[in-house]
Amino acid sequence: MVPSPTPPTPCRPHAAAGAPLSILRTETVLSRLPIHNLTTGGPVTIRITRTNAQGALDLRWAVSYNAYYGPPRHLAYKLDTIVINQLLDAVPRPLPRVLKLGSLRQIGMLLDVQVSGRQYAHLKSALHQNASAYIVAYLRYRGRDGRERTLNTGFTRYSVIFTGESLPDGTQADAVYLVLSEPYLDLLNHAPVRPLDYAYLKVLTPTAQRFYELLSYKMFAVLKYRYPQATLRYADYCLLSTQQRYTRFDQVKKQMYKVHQPHLTAGYVVQVRYEATTDVDGQPDWLLHYTPGPKARAEYAAFTHQPGAEAAAARTLPADADPQDLLASVTRDPPAAPVAVADPAPLPATPRDTPGTAAPETEVRLVQAHALVTAFYQRFYGLT
Repeated sequence: MVPSPTPPTPCRPHAAAGAPLSILRTETVLSRLPIHNLTTGGPVTIRITRTNAQGALDLRWAVSYNAYYGPPRHLAYKLDTIVINQLLDAVPRPLPRVLKLGSLRQIGMLLDVQVSGRQYAHLKSALHQNASAYIVAYLRYRGRDGRERTLNTGFTRYSVIFTGESLPDGTQADAVYLVLSEPYLDLLNHAPVRPLDYAYLKVLTPTAQRFYELLSYKMFAVLKYRYPQATLRYADYCLLSTQQRYTRFDQVKKQMYKVHQPHLTAGYVVQVRYEATTDVDGQPDWLLHYTPGPKARAEYAAFTHQPGAEAAAARTLPADADPQDLLASVTRDPPAAPVAVADPAPLPATPRDTPGTAAPETEVRLVQAHALVTAFYQRFYGLT
């Protein structure tokens, strides 16, 4: 087996909270689910199965890796999310099956790495890791046209062709090319998109970046429907980011402090609050509550002024969070004693973040109640 290469060391400039936004629109179907192994330890098994209230299969997601190249790790993740997603965003729909990435030097420049012969080998290996990751999936999603679609197949996302190798039309490749598989191409042509700040993605570590991607779903819904905070389950974060899950709060707090810190510093969130709970198996779990910061608000405002943003925002439902989390926020009375511990926020709250300018409590409760009923009908009856 080829050993997993040490990823190149990128030059990471500091991401200022007021830095100009560069909106990157990424698909919202596969990006929710894990493909890359972002742990710093041993191998990770990615197997997710979920059923609905009637016991019928709701989601199946399994990823297996090529024994020779190994699992895609940090560098492969950056290639997918920084280089390839930027290309996918720039090309109009419907996408062509063959896409030109550029030379290895150009790819390295996009990743802000000092490239050399050794780093070229690392980039090639990471591309092979991404291309050989085999996915078995069953999931349903609502496309850009509002129709419900189903992905039910085993597939790889793309194959890779390097300079000098043969393209599908028989000509010789003058750069690195991707050949998109049919299931992946169909999904990309129909999947809704979610806004992310491209410059911000680049300066984050892979772990902090994955957190940003996962929280962005909930943050967008929070800002659209004027919720006071976004909620992410700790167990879900660990599952979807391939991170080790702890059951002791001191370990959880230490683990998440490193993940939260760059987002607190940049002003994406201004406060983090932990609420103790349990999962469906009775294991210790936490609801992580995030107060949106000025950076999150700026991203939302920038995206809503992009072409096609109105249609994309219309497909963002109040139930773009776990219905159990919505249930907790609607039906659970405030605890008599504090059960939450907040991370200190290095940035002071701006006037628009103060409780006095938030949506009235009655209105917020009404929106949450509507979201709860919507989520129940979706889960119980399978209807929107």
